[in-house]
Amino acid sequence: MSNNNLEIADYTIAPTDYKKAILSGTDLSVVFKSFKPSVEGQIIKIIHRYLAKYDTLYIKDTVLATAKELITNGVKANLKRLYFQEKELNINEVSDYRNGMESFKAEIFQSDYVGKLDESNLNIKVLFKLDPENLNLTIINNSEILDLELKKIQVRIEKAYKYNDISEVFDDVLDDSEGAGLGLMMSIMMMKNSRFKPGSYTITKDKGSTISNVKIPLELEKKDVKENIKDEIINEIAELPSFPENILQIKKLCENPESTVKEISDHILTDPGLTTSILKLANSAGYFSIKKVETIEEAVVKIGFKGVNALLMASGACSVMDSKYKSKYRQYDTIWRNSYKRANYAQKITSKYNLAKINEIAYLSSLLLDIGKIVLLSVNQDFISKIQEITGNNDMGNLDCLEELSLGMSFSYLGSLISKKWNFSDAIASTIEYSKKPYMANPNYKPIVYTAYLSDCMVNIDNKKMKFHFIDEDVLDFFKLGKQEAFESLHEQLRTEYQPNS
Repeated sequence: MSNNNLEIADYTIAPTDYKKAILSGTDLSVVFKSFKPSVEGQIIKIIHRYLAKYDTLYIKDTVLATAKELITNGVKANLKRLYFQEKELNINEVSDYRNGMESFKAEIFQSDYVGKLDESNLNIKVLFKLDPENLNLTIINNSEILDLELKKIQVRIEKAYKYNDISEVFDDVLDDSEGAGLGLMMSIMMMKNSRFKPGSYTITKDKGSTISNVKIPLELEKKDVKENIKDEIINEIAELPSFPENILQIKKLCENPESTVKEISDHILTDPGLTTSILKLANSAGYFSIKKVETIEEAVVKIGFKGVNALLMASGACSVMDSKYKSKYRQYDTIWRNSYKRANYAQKITSKYNLAKINEIAYLSSLLLDIGKIVLLSVNQDFISKIQEITGNNDMGNLDCLEELSLGMSFSYLGSLISKKWNFSDAIASTIEYSKKPYMANPNYKPIVYTAYLSDCMVNIDNKKMKFHFIDEDVLDFFKLGKQEAFESLHEQLRTEYQPNS
């Protein structure tokens, strides 16, 4: 094996340093036999870094869905060839093909064909190659597609480009026994809705191989209506209320080294609502891992000025968001429950890794990671209708889909705009903005960004929306969690210690 290849048990990657290859624009490839979680995680991380480099993370869901669909189809095609070989059937003979296909889907997962695939000479190669306008994502499997299969797929591709609405796909009677039916057509619809150029997906065969290629544009065309929606979101943020004046006054006291505990406590106590909020936050989700705080003065003494300041900012943000959005968005409470859990994880991580200096900022940043999501998903129904009209998507509860459909404005970016409007520190705004792409953060803020990112990954794993293999290696290395056992041990410890707010 050359020094330019990295061979893992489940895949081979070349060149070894894929991060450097992405930055330099060098061709990059991953070769594997079966699509295991470790392989999926590596593909996801590579795609994520490419899209982040070209500031197109908002099409992440489209690209990932398409890549996974094509890779899965390639693996199924290789399994089919292996199956026919095992059954001693000639896949090129019509009668053998029909007989084989009758039992293929029923039997393929009942026997260890996936294990046999790992021992075979059949594989999948995923190649990433840049041209001046596109990132070319090419999936090559070394079993040649049959003419009959290729014709069916090409017909489906043509149909998909003619549809105006994803729902039209379901009106068509599809035979997806070849592994490239409904899923492929929906992927093409997603590409179309994300403004990929017509013909962005092609499938060909050459010298015993099947080659699927997707041209991912480095810049996307935008419709005027989309620009109007973007303006509407910006206006929504501009119209958010400012922080309550009493909170700003107490914040100044907390930042003044000459202030006393009594001064700060007395100012908080003049506002019963704020007093209740601070005590609730101080005791929620085991924030400081201390015994229950009974009074404001006790909170100021035990938590310290920096801690109280963080709770003030959290209280102010919750107050503003509650007043404007709580009644508008049915998943509002769920988002905040996840936010408190993420903030608790972040606070515990800073304690366990001797990062006391960033404790409060990491907690507050992690708590506020989803404020952009709340704004986007709580705007008026006209906005929702426009999104539905553009995309044909009636499932507005699909948060991952909506991030893609936010027209180049991710939840993280919106959250950073809100934090800047409220004059939060650059560290907080940067942490919120780069929480989905931590490797691009300012080096001065990376410990905070990495903490928020890691705690967010843990919450997503709790919610079955993520796996260990998808987590950025730079972050895992920073916390010495490169081995899955080490990560799972820490995660389980934090999960066990977590006490959700009643």
